[in-house]
Formats: sequence, structure tokens, C-alpha cells
Amino acid sequence: MDGIIVVNKSAGITSHRVVQMIRRLFPGVRAGHTGTLDPTATGVLPVCLGRATRLSEYIIELPKTYRAEIVLGKTSDTEDAAGRITEEAAIPSLGRRQIETIISSFTGSIEQLAPLYSAVKYRGKPLYYWTRRGETVPRKIRKAKIYSIDLLDFNPEREPHLVLDVHCSRGTYIRTLAADIGKAIGCGAYLSALSRSAVGPFTLKEALKIEEIENLLDSGSGDQVILKMDSALINFPRIDLNQDQVETLRQGKHLTPEQSKQLENYTADLPIRVYDPDGNFKALACRISTEDDFSLKTLKYLAD
Repeated sequence: MDGIIVVNKSAGITSHRVVQMIRRLFPGVRAGHTGTLDPTATGVLPVCLGRATRLSEYIIELPKTYRAEIVLGKTSDTEDAAGRITEEAAIPSLGRRQIETIISSFTGSIEQLAPLYSAVKYRGKPLYYWTRRGETVPRKIRKAKIYSIDLLDFNPEREPHLVLDVHCSRGTYIRTLAADIGKAIGCGAYLSALSRSAVGPFTLKEALKIEEIENLLDSGSGDQVILKMDSALINFPRIDLNQDQVETLRQGKHLTPEQSKQLENYTADLPIRVYDPDGNFKALACRISTEDDFSLKTLKYLAD
């Protein structure tokens, strides 16, 4: 059984727990998630089954979209609602346009200091391990990219004061973004609620709660639960090959330009989806340069 289940994670459970629940529903099938969500967060969590687990490294790199609710005037030691309020300050009298200007300054390439309560490792242990022990350890600056931030709501008189949609790269800490926005406004802030609304092409529209997955499986509608492996890779270019060419790739051999004139149309070193004459997804490959020319090399062969 190979494919992807787009889970709509509920608040209060870990991403690892979601994977455990999926494994229970599909005994004996390999399963793994593609980027954790904090226990308090909700939303899109793609889980790979079977051979699709070999695609996790590509799915993890897909851009994400989050709906973030932010409280101004209060600072949390965890940068979110799970922590202890450490400081309070008056919210400056700013208008929506001024808030939008401040928020827009965070778009583009940014640097973030990994939160004290995060899974980033120091000497083999996550930062939250050291923080809970009361020990101060060095934290690395992490780079991320914010593609866009949309201010959906600004309520200076009630919580949450800000509601944002954030479209960003892998590795972005939304709670740190919230805290940094609060600093820029001049009053501090923390993330009060978070929902991931999209991972690459996967959105909340096709995401299913664990209970919904169980009900569909019980009713014999499992085909509505598991998406095809290549559904996560639609942004990669596609190449259609004949059966002999597919077999060449299956054997781990390179496909030369003489074997497929199509290769000149593809960018070097970027993954390419490979399909057989019947339109079946077979592999990921990439065009590589050789001394005199180029060839097509298998990255992952994913079919029988």
C-alpha cells in the first residue's frame, strides 16, 4: 500500500502520535509524517505510506501556509499560548496601515533564533530538554523565507489582536515570527493559535480527521483516503518514456540523449517525474551533466 494521507491534525496530540494512529489503521505498512506540527497546532499533516515514505525528503521541502492568531502586549517564555506570560506592555496606538507596514518588513529571507522550547538539537538533546533543566545553551540562527504575509484581521481592543496568513519555507518558526512582530510593534506578542492550512498542493479541503479516516475505511471507501504518490510532486516537471527507457532507469542505468531527445528540455539537477506509456508514475530522476553531454539518472525508483 503506497500513497499519501493528508491528515487534519487535531490540537493536543503530537505529530508522532498521528503516525502511530495511522499505523494502527494500516497494520504492517510503513508510515511517516513529513514535518512536525506542535501539539497545540492543528491542520495539514501529510503522512506517507509504503514506498511514498521515500518521498518524505521532497515533501518536507514544500512551502507551507499557516493561519496564525497573535496576542499583542504579552510575552510568553515559549512564544506561544502553552507558556508562561513573562512580560506585559501597553499596545501602541497604531492603525491598520502601520501594522501592515511592520508585518510586510518580515517578508523575504529572514533569520530566526531557534525557540528555547523547540526540537532543535544541542549535544544530541532538544533545546526544550535543556531549558526545562534550567540550563542555558547556545542557540543557532536559522534562515527561513517568508513568501507572503496577509493581515486578515486587526483587533486592537480584543484578543487575538492579529490574524495572519503566512506563506513560508520549511523551517520557519511561526511563534518566533509572532514574537518578533511583537518586538517590532513595540509591545511584545505571543502566538495564541496556529493552524497549517497547506503543505505544497495539499490543503485543508482534502485533509481528513483521524475519525473520518476510520469511518471511510470501515465503510469500504478507502480509495477516498489515500492519494497517489505523485500527488505531492505536481510542481516537478514530467517526462513520459517508453517501456525500454523505463526499464533502463529501473536497472539503475543512465538514459542518454540518444535514447530520449526530450532531455534537452529539462533543467539539470532538478527532480523529474517519470511515467510509463500507460501513464503510471514510476520514478524520480534528474538530468545530469557528463563530460560531453548529459543523461537522465534515477533518483528513486518507486514502482514494482
